[in-house]
Amino acid sequence: MSQKILILDDDSDFNSLLTDIFEQADYDVTSLTDPEKALESFKANTYDLVVTDHKMPEMTGAEFMKLIKKDKPEVPVIMVSGYLENETIRELIRDGVGGVFLKPLNIFSLLERTSELIEECAQEEAPVEPSDAGEAVVEESDASEISFRSYPCLSGASVAFAERISNVANFESTLSLIGESGIHYRTICEDIRLLGESEDDEFIYLSSGSFSPEQTLSLIQQVEDKGAKRVTCVILDSEKMNDAQKVTATELAKRTGAFEGMSLRTIFCVNGDLDSLFDAGMIDENLYILMGTAEVTVPPLRKCDADIEVMAQQLVASAAQKRAWPSIPRIDRAARDLLRKQPWAGNFKELSDTVDRIIAANPGASIEHSDVREALKVEPAADIRSLLKTHLSGEQVDLVRAALILSESDVDEVAAVLGAQAESIQPLVN
Repeated sequence: MSQKILILDDDSDFNSLLTDIFEQADYDVTSLTDPEKALESFKANTYDLVVTDHKMPEMTGAEFMKLIKKDKPEVPVIMVSGYLENETIRELIRDGVGGVFLKPLNIFSLLERTSELIEECAQEEAPVEPSDAGEAVVEESDASEISFRSYPCLSGASVAFAERISNVANFESTLSLIGESGIHYRTICEDIRLLGESEDDEFIYLSSGSFSPEQTLSLIQQVEDKGAKRVTCVILDSEKMNDAQKVTATELAKRTGAFEGMSLRTIFCVNGDLDSLFDAGMIDENLYILMGTAEVTVPPLRKCDADIEVMAQQLVASAAQKRAWPSIPRIDRAARDLLRKQPWAGNFKELSDTVDRIIAANPGASIEHSDVREALKVEPAADIRSLLKTHLSGEQVDLVRAALILSESDVDEVAAVLGAQAESIQPLVN
């Protein structure tokens, strides 16, 4: 017999998404948007677990939980919310909540915690003192689960990555995120921000194509004026910086020059192996040393096949909500299998673009195999430039050499495609 879950969320779209998540996991779900009706249903039926939103107009999730705990204190409760202060989370735990999750949800963690709570309740384990329980949930569940959003953590590679990010989130000076093109670095950096110990940290994002010392100082000043005690500067596509930007990035990382005495950290987001980039002249010696101080390798999507279908469904849900659709299309099993089998050379960006094409085709209540297959169609490369743009990422030296072969040693052509300087490529001409 399926275990029964009561879902209360006044947001009908998010309620529908939660219902889909639990139904796909073979739970028997009752979904309601009105707290009073949810109370009536809870008293009239037997539920194994309750999932409730926290911020609702009629009553808060905390108030709802107190009412149902008076009637059946043994039924575990999971709270979801768009944002909660740490003190609020601690209060919820003291009041008996079994887990706290922020939107957008880490679906794997939500289902895992649901299973744990239902099993604990079934085994009638001895209750834990409130103070001890509070510490356990925050440390073992909330701190790592409610904040990690870049990967659903369904594969070994993504779980290992999440653990690594959790361990380095409070780095002091520099951190390099090393991956392939198309990685969703901004979301990863948001994970780092949420996992950090200080709530007074702010992140600013610098594009390698445009940032300057003046712009950087201005952005730092803006967040400091809003109360930031420390600023983390994230440099996207760090391997594409020009010479002037390399100088600025070095001063940022060392906190010298215009940035002397500031409370700063720097994250370099790099598409490619550091050694290969250095050998190709795309990063200089100063940056090579700074970037190598602390590195985290970001797994490509092809190594996280178990995460892909969940990430795709989250993208569908987000797109549907932005369009104010009355319901969120579900990706059926055949379509999910097709998504998992793709190589995803363009990583998250390619997945996101594919979902955009599916949504633009106005799917019905279900996204089917044919919808995904149509969205995955790509035109053959018309010329060498489009071919190189598609394939050049990652192992830079070998790929640059391959590009030179394809272009018949046209250094200027390869440099234009890579956004690099011709003189940095010239040494690789055989």
